[in-house]
Amino acid sequence: MAAMYDSNDLPCPVIRDSKGYVSEYTELDWAYRVREELDEALAAKTFGNRAEEIADAITVCVSWLNALGFDEQDRIDLFREINKKNRDRGYMEVFSDELCKADEAQ
Repeated sequence: MAAMYDSNDLPCPVIRDSKGYVSEYTELDWAYRVREELDEALAAKTFGNRAEEIADAITVCVSWLNALGFDEQDRIDLFREINKKNRDRGYMEVFSDELCKADEAQ
C-alpha cells in the first residue's frame, strides 16, 4: 500500500514563535507551551478552532522532539513504535491497525 501522505502532511517543527527562538527554550518553557496550547483548545468555542489548537499542541510537541535531537525519520520511527505498542494493547481502532500495518511493511 502506498503512503497516504508525505512529509508535507506531517507536523513540522518550528524554529521560532511569538516568544522567540525555540532553541533557547528550557524544558519548563516547552511544558508551558504545550499547556498553553491545550488551554486554548479547551477554551475554543468552535469545533474547527478546537481542532486547530490541538494541532498547534502537536506542533509544539514535534518542535520539542526536534529540539531534543529527533529529526523527521527519528520521529517517524518513534511514532511507529508507539503505534505498535498501542495496537498491541488493543488501544487502536481497526482502520488505524490497517494503516499502521501498511506503514510497518515499508
